[in-house]
Amino acid sequence: MRKLAGLALLLPPLLVFLGFFVGPLLYLFYVSLHASSQSELYGAGFTAANYAAILTDPFYRRILERTLATTLEILGLSLVIGYAAAFTIAGLPPRRRLFCLVLLLFPLMVSNVVRAYGWVALLGRRGVLSTALRDAGIIDRPLTILYTTDAVVIGLLTILLPYMIISIANALASIDRAYGEAAQALGAGPVRRFLHVTLPLSSPGIASGMLLVFLLTLSAYVTVTLLGGPQSKMLVSLVYDGVVAFDWPRAAALAFTLLAAALLAAAIILAALRPRRVAGRG
Repeated sequence: MRKLAGLALLLPPLLVFLGFFVGPLLYLFYVSLHASSQSELYGAGFTAANYAAILTDPFYRRILERTLATTLEILGLSLVIGYAAAFTIAGLPPRRRLFCLVLLLFPLMVSNVVRAYGWVALLGRRGVLSTALRDAGIIDRPLTILYTTDAVVIGLLTILLPYMIISIANALASIDRAYGEAAQALGAGPVRRFLHVTLPLSSPGIASGMLLVFLLTLSAYVTVTLLGGPQSKMLVSLVYDGVVAFDWPRAAALAFTLLAAALLAAAIILAALRPRRVAGRG
């Protein structure tokens, strides 16, 4: 009876998950295996031409390379800056640490659109930064940061950095200080204690932070569009362009390419960091 009761409780959410997530996802994959049509959602007959074009066309390959390069750059910068900030926050007393974490949560309450337009006002040719530097005599021509990949990196880094800091800070704060004291008693210096004790034990926070930053960067359409412009498009921009142009098969193929890149990156991060080993299961 207990098993039947458990099954009865599990069945409704399972049906909702299959009907509203798995079902549409499979249908979208089915659409991606068809040619485009000017009069219908997709053409007749199966074809892998959409995926072949993404892998062989120089235009799509360049967009894919830009997407991965930009994402890895943001991931690397957020990891270095975020770990340093999290290490400092984790060493504070509990009340001050909680206060710092609450401060990090405030930017997350502001819409990404508002923050992106803020960077437009700062980085534009007539923006605050260019005007201030020209008035100070440091530059003689406006800066050309806006509508470049650098602007996308700056905007997304400031948006996603709190996720990395909070994830790592919570992991570092949960480490028992007795491990570090034991390593010190055995003759390990600060560098060895960090490399062999602190860093491995904080791997769950590093993994969760990297996954959040990587996946949110891949899907950050608004920031990429407002700060990167048409010259710095990423893969998510092409998905939107395909939907707007009613080219659903190509848009679906691009979306599944984006999904494959996200799943592959998640698998690599989890395999490299092995966060489950901290709990003795990895």
